[in-house]
Amino acid sequence: MGKSLFVFGFVAFSSLVSADQGGLISGAGGSLAAISITSNPPGTLSIVPPSLNFTSTDGSTVVTATFSTDNTTESCSGGGKGGKITCTWTFTGTFSGTLTANGSMQAINGTTTQVYGSAGIVDGATGYNSAYTPMYFTDGNARILRSDDLNGSNAIAYGTQGSGAGHFYGPSGIALDSSARIYITDTYNDRLVRIDDMNGSNWMTFGTYGSGAGQFAVPQSVSVDPSGHIWVLDNGNGRLIRMDDMNGTNWTVVGSAGSGVGQFGALSSAPGFDASGRIYLADTANRWVVRFDDLNFTNWTVLSQSQPVGPYIYRFAGPIGVVTDAAGKIYVADSTNLVRVDDMTGANWTWIGVGTFAPHTIAIDASGMVVLGNGYDAQIVDSEASVLTSNITGLVQGVYVSVYGAVPLPVPSPRPAAIGFNPPALSFSQSVGTTSPPQSVTIANFGGAPLHGVNSVAAGGGFAQTNNCPATLAAGSACTVSVTFAPVAVGTVTGALTVTDDSGNLGTSQSFPLSGTGTRGRRH
Repeated sequence: MGKSLFVFGFVAFSSLVSADQGGLISGAGGSLAAISITSNPPGTLSIVPPSLNFTSTDGSTVVTATFSTDNTTESCSGGGKGGKITCTWTFTGTFSGTLTANGSMQAINGTTTQVYGSAGIVDGATGYNSAYTPMYFTDGNARILRSDDLNGSNAIAYGTQGSGAGHFYGPSGIALDSSARIYITDTYNDRLVRIDDMNGSNWMTFGTYGSGAGQFAVPQSVSVDPSGHIWVLDNGNGRLIRMDDMNGTNWTVVGSAGSGVGQFGALSSAPGFDASGRIYLADTANRWVVRFDDLNFTNWTVLSQSQPVGPYIYRFAGPIGVVTDAAGKIYVADSTNLVRVDDMTGANWTWIGVGTFAPHTIAIDASGMVVLGNGYDAQIVDSEASVLTSNITGLVQGVYVSVYGAVPLPVPSPRPAAIGFNPPALSFSQSVGTTSPPQSVTIANFGGAPLHGVNSVAAGGGFAQTNNCPATLAAGSACTVSVTFAPVAVGTVTGALTVTDDSGNLGTSQSFPLSGTGTRGRRH
C-alpha cells in the first residue's frame, strides 16, 4: 500500500463491533491496568497478566480472559552528549476467555498490542472473535479440511492425491454456495470440483485441460454469486469465466486484457459480491478494485485510493481479492495488508498488516469475520483491530497441514455450544490385575451457548471414569474426566467415553477413543 502527501483535515477512525467480534481502540494516557477505550463500545480495559478484562461504560459488554502468551519489548532513542533518552514499551499478548454481551456469553480468542511510555498509553488495539469459527481449508497435501477453529479442533480431512473421484492434485480456491455445497478449484487436474460435505457426497466435476469452452488451465480461484452463478479464475489461460452451473451452461469469458471499461490487467482471485449481486474484482496489475452490475459492465466504478487521510492519500499496492460485509463495507486483501473502506469512494480507509505472507484467498461470513488463506496458515481479522493466525501444529489424519485457501462455514446466530476434547484420545499400558494411574481428558465448551448433558459421560470397554462435569457447561468453561484402565487379560482393548449432549458442532452423541494394552506383570 502506497501513500502520497496531501494536506487536509484530520480523520478519526472508529471500529466495528458485532455480536461475534470486536475491536477495542485505546485512548492516550492511562496505564495498562486502566486503559480508556474510545471505540464502540467505550469502556475500560485492564491488562494485568495473566488477566485481561474489559467492561463497557454502560455495563452491557464484558470481556474476561487469560493470556496464553504475552511479551513486552523496549525501544529507546535519543541520548548522546547529554541528550535525553526516551523509551517506549510494547506489550503484545494472545488470550482466550469469554465475552458477555447483553446477558449472552460466548467463548472468544483474541490478541492485544499496547504501546506505552512514561506518560502512559501511546497507542493500542485489542481484537477478539468467537472461539467457535468453523471453516474449510484447501490443503497443500491434496485434500480439503474442516476444522472448528484456527487450532484444528475436531479437524477432519477428505481426499488424496490423484485424478479420480475423491482425489485432488493441487486444490487451491474454495467457496460455498447458498446451500453450503463446497466448490474447489482442483488446479493441476484442470477442473472444478463440487461436493456436498466432507464425505464427498454427490461428487461432481467440470472441466478438462485446454483453452476452449468448458476447459481450464490451472484454475486458481472460485466464487459463487448470490444468484448461484459460478465464477472461476482460469489462471493459465489468463481469463475469468462465469457459468450457470456445474454443466457449464452459459459459459462466458468475462472481460479482456487492458485498463479500460470491461478490462483487467491481471487478476489473482475470483470476484466478491455485495447483497445486491454487484460484482467486485481486485485487479492486481492495475492496482485497483472495480465494481460493476452485470456482464455488460454497467456502472463500472474504479477504486484505487483513499479519500484524504490527514496529510496523506493511500493507494493500493497490489490488490489480491475483495469481499463485502452485510453493511456494504468493502475489504481488500492488498499485498500484506487488509484494507477496509465504507464504499467505492474510499471513505474511511483503514488497514491492518497481516504478517509476512500475502493472502491467496479472502472470504467473509455473515457476522463480518474476514478469513484469509496465505499458503501456510489461515487467518481471522477482527474488526481491523487484530489478526489471529491458525496454529494447527499436529497431524490431521496422519498428515501435517499446509493451508492454501480458507472459507468460513455459515453458523447460526447466536452461535451454538461447541464441544471439544483435549487430548483427542487416551492410550494405556498396564499389567494384568492392576489398575493404571488416572489419565485426564478435558471437555470444553468453546461455543456461544450453554452445553447441556455433559455429565452423561460414561466409560466402556474395560475402562472406568470419574468426572467433575456439571449438567450444564457454560460457554468458555471446561470440566475434567479422569480415566483408569484395569486389564483382566493380556492383549489390546479398545473402548470409549460416550457423551450425550446438545453441541452444535459434533451432534448429539460423542465417542472419545480409548485404547489399552494388558501386559504380563513382572515375576519376583
